[in-house]
Amino acid sequence: MQIDHSIGLDVQEEVYNPSDDSYLLLKVVEVSPGDNFLDMGSGTGIIGIHAAKAGAKVICADHNPYAVECTRRNAARNEVRLEAVRSDLFESLSGLYDVIAFNPPYLPGKQSSTSWIERSWAGGEEGSELTIRFLEDAWRHLLPGGRIYVVLSSAGGFMSVLKAAKARYSAEMLEEHRMFFESIFAYRFAVRSSQSQ
Repeated sequence: MQIDHSIGLDVQEEVYNPSDDSYLLLKVVEVSPGDNFLDMGSGTGIIGIHAAKAGAKVICADHNPYAVECTRRNAARNEVRLEAVRSDLFESLSGLYDVIAFNPPYLPGKQSSTSWIERSWAGGEEGSELTIRFLEDAWRHLLPGGRIYVVLSSAGGFMSVLKAAKARYSAEMLEEHRMFFESIFAYRFAVRSSQSQ
């Protein structure tokens, strides 16, 4: 999707503010009108709002209650229809999707932190644990031919994610963004045809 500069976002202290990783993900996600779209870890709702404006049927999910409320406010501000729900990954979700987008917490840090903003970047001891947990379940929520877009980081055990995903998914790196201290990568995952759903 292309960045729609007409979209305005309110941000708040307890919610991850869109950054380089958010825009990298937005750049690579492909969505068509009528697609069932899941914005996992929606934060401000930036990805889901873009998808809704592109004609997708959107559900935004986040474990952070402040993010869920922020997404709802931003959807209303931009006059788009979407559903925002609080969910720890797929815990409260039951639908099937054509496209799932996830900008996960991918840096080393404990998910048990009481600070919501710390939880937005802390992906476990190596940084990859939460993403691996997500991929273990995500295939069950894809429609046939569905795809998953995820941001990974050189600072967050991305090779562990690729290794864990290898048996079930094909993975393609779509884009890399190099920064002073790390590189972030946008990957597309698809369920291997030999896997049954």
